[in-house]
Amino acid sequence: MKLILLRHPETIANSKKVYIGQTESKYTDRGRDQFDKIVNNFDYDVDYIYTSPMTRCKILAKGISEKIDTKLEIIENINELNFGIFENKNYKQVEKLYPNEWRNWIVDYINYAIPEGESLRELYTRVEEFLNILKKKDGKYLLVTHGGVIQTIIALLLDLDIDDRWHFKVSEGSLVEIDYIDDYGVLKNLINY
Repeated sequence: MKLILLRHPETIANSKKVYIGQTESKYTDRGRDQFDKIVNNFDYDVDYIYTSPMTRCKILAKGISEKIDTKLEIIENINELNFGIFENKNYKQVEKLYPNEWRNWIVDYINYAIPEGESLRELYTRVEEFLNILKKKDGKYLLVTHGGVIQTIIALLLDLDIDDRWHFKVSEGSLVEIDYIDDYGVLKNLINY
């Protein structure tokens, strides 16, 4: 299996450094430039395109789909972490508005489910479920998704611990290429647009 993992371009929320997992946010000017560069330079041969349901991913997936004439499908499992009550707030706002929840999350960010949201462990579970389906198909796939999901996929396919996700910074508009053969993952390429 070959995976091309593509993070959506920069959004207004990204530029404001607020938590947005499942909140919509439009592209910045830089994000629109990244969109154009990604679509114009995308030259991978893939069997199928899968995208997060968030608009910031769907419009990029659609642009690539039209360019390379490949079908795409929206997949809930590759949506970003749901930050619940932290959505659309920066860490200072969260710490002030929800001090107990913030403290609980800082102490155990892997297992603590943010109220009205989810835990990192839950994100891992749903992403892994989708990867297990793809492994059975053994094709070449483009996944248009989010930074946290890409970090999760890298950790899962390279057989790393959940905490090792922080060794990878996946910027907006980044492309990661992974070959996964005989239960062994190799990170082949990382491109920033």
